[in-house]
Formats: sequence, structure tokens, C-alpha cells
Amino acid sequence: MRHLVIVRGGGELGTATAHRLHRVGYKVLILEKSRPSALRREISFSDAVYDGEKTVERVTCVCAENLKTALSLIAQGKVTMLVDPTGRYVRKFPPHILVNSLDGKEDESRRPLPADFRIGLGAGYCAREDVNCVIETARSYDLGRIIYNGRCRRWQTTEDVIDDGGFLRAETAGTFKTPHTISHIFRAGDMIGEIYDDNGQTVPVITPVDGILRGILHDNYHVSEGMALAEIDPRIAPGNCCLISDKARCVSGSVLEAIMSFEEGVKP
Repeated sequence: MRHLVIVRGGGELGTATAHRLHRVGYKVLILEKSRPSALRREISFSDAVYDGEKTVERVTCVCAENLKTALSLIAQGKVTMLVDPTGRYVRKFPPHILVNSLDGKEDESRRPLPADFRIGLGAGYCAREDVNCVIETARSYDLGRIIYNGRCRRWQTTEDVIDDGGFLRAETAGTFKTPHTISHIFRAGDMIGEIYDDNGQTVPVITPVDGILRGILHDNYHVSEGMALAEIDPRIAPGNCCLISDKARCVSGSVLEAIMSFEEGVKP
């Protein structure tokens, strides 16, 4: 029997997972927070919170206003989103599988929620403790590996740096303002935006490298110190900004494998 799949987090990996599962016939519900901070917004369903819906590679996710609407959209086979950062709606749905694409750094994101099968993406989760299995998300020989006992190994390779681009982080807390959109091309020293701090000071956000704007927060987003604001990719390939990455496809494929193995009763 195919389960409903609930995905916590509509960022890059959560979106790739929801996209693949929808394409092969699963019903998918995404739970997101009220002000998502995903940078790669052109390939993140999380933007549906702001605009009502978001289309990624010809698949559209619709943000439901309430539980009743969500149930109707799911019944129609649409990728559906609810604003539910704590997972309080999880118990309202029929038997399901839970995929946690949050980073797992906070205890709240690892809090066990009722599900027939739980999958965690990345090193923040431990199989047999927080979830039934974890998927390796760091670029390495083990990228996409399904782990049924323990945690992912976490290290950074040259490919990781290239894939992740250059992240620009907030030097101070405040309101981030920017006139730029994804796919804009910058030269080193260009200003991407500004942070207006609580003391009325303005802190410019400057890119240290040439590249294309692969990801950026929404204008007027309130940020904390150290928070990622934007991402510069040194590879000047505008079309890639709107395509699910090879890494995300690999991870989502492993999620599908883990789900099908569970549903077919295949023991790891």
C-alpha cells in the first residue's frame, strides 16, 4: 500500500524529494514555517508560503490556507503545503511516512512524530534513535547512501564547495534589503544588498567573488548574525538556478528507495 508522504521542510532537498515522489504517484504534503529562509528559491517549494503556489520543473505545490483545504488538495493528487513548523498537524492525517529535511540541529526538528516510517536527511539525525534511517547528504563517495544504524559521516570536499557556492552571511542582526533576484551576475566587490541593524546603522553585503546569484533571501527578511543571506555560484550558468541539482536528485532517489523497501517489507 502506498502511503501519504509528509515532508518537513520545503527547501532544496525537501522539494527534490516531494517532486520525485509526486512524479511516481505518491501523495505528498509539505510542512513549512511561516517565514521560510531557503536561499535557492527557484528550486524550493517553500516559496509557496509567500505566493500561494510555487512551480519547480513543471510540478506545482499549492499552499493550503487550512487543514480542510489541504485534505481536499491531497485528495486531488496535488503537492500540498501547510504552514506547520512544529508538526502539530501530523496526527490529523492517515497512515503516512515522514521525511525530515530540516537540518536536525535543533531538538524540535528531531522530536519524534507519529509515522509508520521516518527518514532523516543529513547528519543531524541518528537511525534507530530519531528516525528509522538517514540519508547521506554531504558530497562524498557516500552521497545518497541509506544508513539504518547510526549517523551520516560529515566532511566537506572540493566538490561540496563548488556545489554549495559562496555563502554570504550576515555580519549583524537586522533587516536584509536587496533589489536583486536570482540569476543576476555579479563581479567581486559588487553590493548584493544591505542590512539595517537595530541601531539604525547600514551594513553593506558585498560579494568577494565573481559569480551568479544562485540563491537569496526575500527582501525585508529579518536576519540574525551569521545567517546565510545569499549564495554566489562561480559557474556562470543561469539555467541551473531553476533546475533541481544532481545532489538533490541523488538524495531524493535514495528516499524513494527507502520508502519502497519499507512498503515492500524488504529488510535492510
